[in-house]
Amino acid sequence: MISLDSNGLINSGKVRVCYLHPANPDLVIKIPVGRKKEEQQANIKELRGYQMLMREHVDLFCVSHCYGFVTTNRGTGLVCDCIRDDDEEISKTLWDVIVCQDECDLEYIQNVIGKFCNFLISKDIFVFDLNLKNIVLRSQHDGSFQPVIIDLKGRYESHELIPLSRHIAYLGRKKLERRCNQLIDRVISYRENRAEYQPADKAFKGQKGITC
Repeated sequence: MISLDSNGLINSGKVRVCYLHPANPDLVIKIPVGRKKEEQQANIKELRGYQMLMREHVDLFCVSHCYGFVTTNRGTGLVCDCIRDDDEEISKTLWDVIVCQDECDLEYIQNVIGKFCNFLISKDIFVFDLNLKNIVLRSQHDGSFQPVIIDLKGRYESHELIPLSRHIAYLGRKKLERRCNQLIDRVISYRENRAEYQPADKAFKGQKGITC
C-alpha cells in the first residue's frame, strides 16, 4: 500500500484530489474525493478514455499518460504522468497562467492554444473536456509553452443521449471544433474578467506553485 499525506497534495478538483507519487516525482496519483457515483467513476472514465486514445493513436506527446490503479491509504488511485517544466517545476495549468498570473502574454498564449487545437483536430484526437484547468502549459528552456492535457475522462462525459461523437469520426471532429472554439474564447474571457475568478483572500496560496 502506498502512503499519501498532505505534503504531497498538488491540487484538488470537484471529484478528485491529486498527489505526487511518494516514490516517483514524475508521477501523480489521482484519488476520488467522495463516495458518490460521479466521484468514484472519474478515474475509471479517465483510464478508459486514455486507453481508447492509445488504441487510435499509439503514442501521444500531448496527453498525460495513465499507468493503472494502485492501492493507497486514501483509497484506490489512478497513476498518471506528472507534467513538469524543463526546470523540473510542476507545470501550471492554463487557468493558473490566464487567471492567476499578473503577467501574461495573452496574444502568445492564444497563438499556442490555437495551434494546439488545430493539431488535435487535424489528428482526430477526440478529447472534449477542454477547459482551462485540464490543460497545463509545459514551459521549455526557450521560453515557449507546450500544452498537455491532464484529464482524459471527457470522452465519456459527452452528455449525448446517443454518444455518436465517440464512434463517428465526422461527428467527433465537429464536436471537437466546437470545444476548441469555446476554449479559445474562454482564454480571452477569463483573462479579461480574471478578478471575478480569484479568491477573495489575495494572500491565499495554492499547492505547488499554484497562486490562486
